[in-house]
Amino acid sequence: MQAPHTTAATNSVAHAAYGVKTKSNGRHVVVLDDDIVMLRTVERLLTAAGYRVTATTSPKEAMEVVVCETADAIISDLHMPEMGGNVVLAMLAQAAPGTARLLYTNEAAFSTVASLTTPYSVHAFVAKDEVAHRLLPALEDLVAGRPVADEGRMDEESRLLARSIVRALALRDYETEEHCDRVASWARRLASEMGLSASRVCDIELGALLHDVGKIGVRDAVLLKPGPLTEEEWVEMRKHPDLGVALLTEVPALRRALPIVQCHHERRDGKGYPRALVGNAIPLDARIFQVVDAYDAIVSDRPYRKGRSDAEARAEIAQHVGPQFDPEVFEAFNRIPVEDWQSVVRNKR
Repeated sequence: MQAPHTTAATNSVAHAAYGVKTKSNGRHVVVLDDDIVMLRTVERLLTAAGYRVTATTSPKEAMEVVVCETADAIISDLHMPEMGGNVVLAMLAQAAPGTARLLYTNEAAFSTVASLTTPYSVHAFVAKDEVAHRLLPALEDLVAGRPVADEGRMDEESRLLARSIVRALALRDYETEEHCDRVASWARRLASEMGLSASRVCDIELGALLHDVGKIGVRDAVLLKPGPLTEEEWVEMRKHPDLGVALLTEVPALRRALPIVQCHHERRDGKGYPRALVGNAIPLDARIFQVVDAYDAIVSDRPYRKGRSDAEARAEIAQHVGPQFDPEVFEAFNRIPVEDWQSVVRNKR
C-alpha cells in the first residue's frame, strides 16, 4: 500500500509553489482524498482562498488531525479503498461534532449519496465536477455563516424562512400549519424538560416546524388521498424524509432541522423508514419529536373522529415505549402536566 501523503499548506514554500499570495483567514481545513491529483487541486484552491490546509490520503491521519489538533472543517472524497469518506465523517460527527463536514463525490444522484451516509453526518455535498465553483461557497456557508442561538431563541432568518415553507405546505394540506405550530411548541417544551441547551432546543423547534417539508415533493393524488394508500403510493410517501433533506441541505440557515426531517418516521425497533435505524442510532432530536407528534395525533380532532384526552394519549404512547418511543424521552414527557401542554400552545410565538 502506498504510504499516506500529507502536507500542511501553511508556509511560504507552499504559496510559492502555487504562485499564490494570500493571507490566512485563520480557518483550518482537512482535505482527505486517495486521488493525489484531486487532493492537490482542492488543496491549491483552498490555500489560494486563505485557508490553512492539511491534505492527506490517510483516513486515520485525517481523523487524528481533526480530533487532536482541531479543524474548522473536513472535506472528504466518498469512495476510497481504505475507508469510505461516509464512514470517516460519520465517526467524526460523534468525535468532533463542532467540525463542519463536507463530502464530495463523482456520484451523480443525491439519493445514491444520501443512502450511503448516516443521518446528520454530512453537512453539505459537492459533485466533483463542480468543485471549482461550488466548493468554496459551500465551505464558507459552513464555517462562517452558521447562525448562533441567543438565549434559546431561534434566529429570525431561520424562523421566517421555516414558516414561509410551512405556509407553502398549508396551501396543499389545510391542517399542516396548525399541526406544525403545535408540535414545534411542544417539542420545544419537552426538549427544555430534558435539560438540553438553548441552542439545541432551538434546533429541535426548527426541525419540528419543518418535519414534513419533503411532502412538497409528493403528488397531490397521494398526499391528499382520502382513503388508504396503495403499496405503490406508500413507496412514494415514504420518500418524503429524504426529499426534505435534499431541499434543506442547500439552505445553511435550516440545516439544523435535518435530524428531525430525516428521521421522524424511524422506530427504535428498526421497523421505521427511510433507513430502518435501531435504538439510539435515531438522533435524540427525532426521538423527542416522535413523542410529541404522536401526542398531537391522538388529542387532535380529525374529520372522522374526535380527539382523545390527555390521559388517553399518555396511556396510548406508554404502550409503545421501547419498540417505538424512547423510554427516557417518555419519562420527561410524562413529567409535564396537561396544563403546560395547553399553555405552551396558547402562548406560542
